[in-house]
Amino acid sequence: MSHLLDDPLPEGMFAPAEEAIIVFARASTWMQPITDEMYKNLAEHFSTQQIMEISFTVGLDQMISRFHAAVRTDLDGVTAEATNACAVRIPGMPEA
Repeated sequence: MSHLLDDPLPEGMFAPAEEAIIVFARASTWMQPITDEMYKNLAEHFSTQQIMEISFTVGLDQMISRFHAAVRTDLDGVTAEATNACAVRIPGMPEA
């Protein structure tokens, strides 16, 4: 499923405001620069305060995800099934 972040968004599936958030979140997740065009697309739909909140929410999710990957958190079966979670490739344990 790692390819999903590289795939183009399906046409018509998301509203323009949602697409602007997804493009921003993808770039941020891959630690790519946020371009003027990305910011302009967000600004067409959201106020500066809302863009700051979107940025914080995306960053917070990334921090939590990285924490869980670092400590190798396991999901219980109920949570995995309820969230339709997919396994994330986690690096092997360091050698002692």
